Amino acid sequence: MQNRSIETYLNCSFECSCGRTHKSLFAHYIFEPGAIEKLPALLAELGYKRPYLISDTHTHEIAGKQVEETLKKADIPFASCVLKSPENGDLAADEHALGSIAMGNDKEADLIISIGTGTINDLGRYFSYITGRPFILVATAPSMDGLVSGVAPLIFHNMKITFPAQEPLALICDSKIMAQAPLKMLAAGAADILGKYNCLLDWKISHIVNDEYYCDTIADIMRTAVDRTMDSTKGLAAHDSQAVSTLTEALVLSGIAMDFSENSRPASGAEHHQSHYWEMQFLFDGIPAVLHGTKVGIGTVLMLELYNALSDMEKPDFARIREEIVNRPSVEEWEKEMRRCYRDGAEGIIELEKKAKKNDPEELRGRLAVIEEKWDELQAIAKTAPKASEIYHILEEMGAAKVPADVGIRREYVYDSIRYGKELRDRYTILQLFWDIGKLNEAAEKLVEKYC
Repeated sequence: MQNRSIETYLNCSFECSCGRTHKSLFAHYIFEPGAIEKLPALLAELGYKRPYLISDTHTHEIAGKQVEETLKKADIPFASCVLKSPENGDLAADEHALGSIAMGNDKEADLIISIGTGTINDLGRYFSYITGRPFILVATAPSMDGLVSGVAPLIFHNMKITFPAQEPLALICDSKIMAQAPLKMLAAGAADILGKYNCLLDWKISHIVNDEYYCDTIADIMRTAVDRTMDSTKGLAAHDSQAVSTLTEALVLSGIAMDFSENSRPASGAEHHQSHYWEMQFLFDGIPAVLHGTKVGIGTVLMLELYNALSDMEKPDFARIREEIVNRPSVEEWEKEMRRCYRDGAEGIIELEKKAKKNDPEELRGRLAVIEEKWDELQAIAKTAPKASEIYHILEEMGAAKVPADVGIRREYVYDSIRYGKELRDRYTILQLFWDIGKLNEAAEKLVEKYC
C-alpha cells in the first residue's frame, strides 16, 4: 500500500481489511505546466457549463485572471467573487468571508471553483457543500493538507470548528505557479505534513485507550505522505519543481486519507490543537493571521517533545493518581479558566465538555485503568516517534518557523495552549494522556522554559 500512487485512489471504492468501505469522489488530478488551460475541456467532460469563481485579491492575480481569460476564450459564462485580502496577514475563513461569497453568488452557476489554497479552498468547498453544487480547486501553492479533503475548518462565533464540506471532483495545479509560491508557503505545506508524525501517534494511542476506530491502510497512506515529504524538504528551499510536485502529492494523499476515514483524525492531532488555539488568540487580539501549516510545524515540535518524554518515563504510581483526582480543579474552576483562555469562544468549549466529558472523574478513572494495563504498549508507541530536535532542524533547513516567538506567539499563549488546547476537540491525544496521568501542567512549564 505504501508504494501506490495517487492515481490508485482517484474516484475509488474498496472494501478494507478494517471492515469499512473506503470511498473517494476525487477523480481528476492535473499537475503540469499550463494546467489551467485544460479547464474548459475538463468542464466539458464533466458536463458543467457555468462556474462560480471564488478567489481573493492575491490568488486572483496569481491565477484567477488566467482562469477568467481561459473561460472567456472558450465562451464559458461565469461569475467571479474576489475577496479583499487584508494588508497584513492572511484572509480569515470566517462567517464574514462566507457572507461575501453568498452575497455574490450566481444562482445559475452549476459548479463552484476556488482559486487559491488554504482559506479560499476551505470557504469554497464549504459553500459548495451548503449550496449542493460540485467543487473544483485550482491550487496556487502547496501550503496545506486540505487540498482534496471533505472537511473545512472555519471560524464561527470565534471558535475554530471543522465542518463537513464538498470534496473536489478535480484538483488543477499549474506546476510553474506552484513552484513559484513563496518559500514560507512551501515550508508551511511541508510542516503540515510533518505534523502527521504526531497525529498518527495520537490516533494509535486513542485506539488503545478509548478503543477508537483505527485503520492500518489509512495510516499507511499517511505515512507514505510523510516519508515522501521528508525526502523533498531540501529541494523546497530551492523551489525545485520535483520537490514541489512530491509535496503536493503528499498533501493530496493526506486529504484522501481524511476522506477514507470520513473525518480529519488521520491528519489532525494535538499539534493542530496548538495551531487552532493560537489562531483564536490572534483573532481575539486583532493580530494578522499566520499560515496554518506554519503553526502546525511549531506545534509538532512541542508535541513530539511530549512523546519523547513519554518514551523515557517511569511507570506512574496509578494508585496515587487515583487518590489525587479529588484535588483536581472543580467544574467551576475549570469553567473560569475556559472563560479566561477562550474568551468569546468559551461557551462553545464548555458545551463541548458537557457532551464529551473528557475531564469527568469517572471517565478519567476508566481511562486510567486502561492506561495502567497498557502502559508498556503506550510507551512502545512513543518510542517510535522521531526526536523533536530532528523535526526542529528540518524546519530550520527549510527556513520555516521553529519556535512560537518566530511568528509572534506569546509565552503565556503557549503555556495555556499546552494545558487547555485539548479542550477544543473531543479527540484523545498526547495532551489528554498527560492530563490523565497528572503530568500536563509540569510538561507545559518545561516546554515553555525550553521553547519560549
